[in-house]
Amino acid sequence: MIKPKISFLPEDKIEAIHTASLKVLENTGIKVESKKALDILKEAGAKVDYAKHHVAIPRNLIEEALRRAPKTIRYAARNPKYDFMLDKRESHFCADGGSPFTLDWESGKSRYSTVADVARCSIIADYLEHVHTVSLGSALDVPEPMQSIMGMYTRLSNTEKHFTAGALTARQAQYQIEIAAGIVGSRDELRKRPIFSTAICPISPLSYSNGRTEATLEYAKAGIPVIVWTMPMLGETSPATLAGAMVVDNAEFLGCLVILEFANPGAPVVYCADVGTVDFKTGSGIMSPEAYLMTLGLTQLAHYYGLPTQVEASCSASKTPDAQDGYEKAILLITYMLMDPAPDIILGLGALEGSRMTSAEALVIDNEIIDYALGYARGLEVNDATLALDVIQKVGPGGTFLGEKHTLQHFRERWAPKLGDMDSFEAWEQKGCRRLDEIAHEKIKEILATHRPEPIPEDAQKEISRILRRAEIELLTKS
Repeated sequence: MIKPKISFLPEDKIEAIHTASLKVLENTGIKVESKKALDILKEAGAKVDYAKHHVAIPRNLIEEALRRAPKTIRYAARNPKYDFMLDKRESHFCADGGSPFTLDWESGKSRYSTVADVARCSIIADYLEHVHTVSLGSALDVPEPMQSIMGMYTRLSNTEKHFTAGALTARQAQYQIEIAAGIVGSRDELRKRPIFSTAICPISPLSYSNGRTEATLEYAKAGIPVIVWTMPMLGETSPATLAGAMVVDNAEFLGCLVILEFANPGAPVVYCADVGTVDFKTGSGIMSPEAYLMTLGLTQLAHYYGLPTQVEASCSASKTPDAQDGYEKAILLITYMLMDPAPDIILGLGALEGSRMTSAEALVIDNEIIDYALGYARGLEVNDATLALDVIQKVGPGGTFLGEKHTLQHFRERWAPKLGDMDSFEAWEQKGCRRLDEIAHEKIKEILATHRPEPIPEDAQKEISRILRRAEIELLTKS
């Protein structure tokens, strides 16, 4: 199969960004609020100023961390049939992120996300064939100390696929790990088959908060894959030049990688490239071609390191599933899927407003956009059978290929939409002139009425209920 491919930065430019990142870590350094992480860095050989929470990381520690980091990672799932590997062979797709808002699927209005939203979107993601990992919505209608735990439990209950969770403290992370271990049978089994992953977002520029860092140390110790999701903003929390922003982004990733690999050698870490751009008139973040150009280059840098990769490339600035939402996602998806190798995970299905809002309709439509993009990225075959000289000779000038055996053998290879309309205008009118978002809305109703993910086994559910009660007593009492 001959596949179209995209190449961007030459290797000498990739090496230039890498070298600049090393100089930043050694000379400028990073700020680390966690004393536990500072102790790890001090013991590893970094220059640590405890009073200022400042760390200078020499080149040899970064090189050692890169050697220790696994080059492939298993993403397991509650149902083993959904397990997959991050091994640079193909892209997998993640439904959204922990968006604080949702586009209400009944009223069409934006509002804060709830446990019910997390459950509903997880069921839809569980149904959709191109969703491999689920990270939809936030449980903002429960007390803050329990939000991350309830969000994690709700995803776990409503999908059999791999999912992503996060925590603001080490204790929250410990409860999540305990719940997941209860599902797979033990902590040792969870290390072999991590059914969820997590993300840490450094505070740009070059800073790491106490709670998130210590939560991440707990995940890494348990063998949970950690996505280091750096998000500097061009001209605000990074230089205004694209290359300078990429240096800050990469330095933030490498700094976190050193912490995790010296805390737990061999900790599974995923490189997530995501540099943001801003509207300098207002200071607000915007979606722009420059942002994804930087992400494209940083993905190449991650491949230069040999590390598993994630990019946010199925996301739109639009506030509703409209033409803007469609063209932004289609351009980005196809671009990243044509990389060689392509990113292991492409994030953003169902995301609107720059990943601040989740839409169930957008999620269903994005699944179809991926289906189309996969058809494009698949490429074509050139051999005796596909050149089809025999059937061309048989049909000849002015004939038709419709009734030929060759056509019957191959016509099913052609792509066909599941939601999109390919009819004539007259046929479309006869069907009610429905827009794509209306069709997606009807599909949501069908999914929620008919699809039932396999429930958590009763004995595991009883144990999880006990864990949740303990978490509520401890965390809510302290708050």
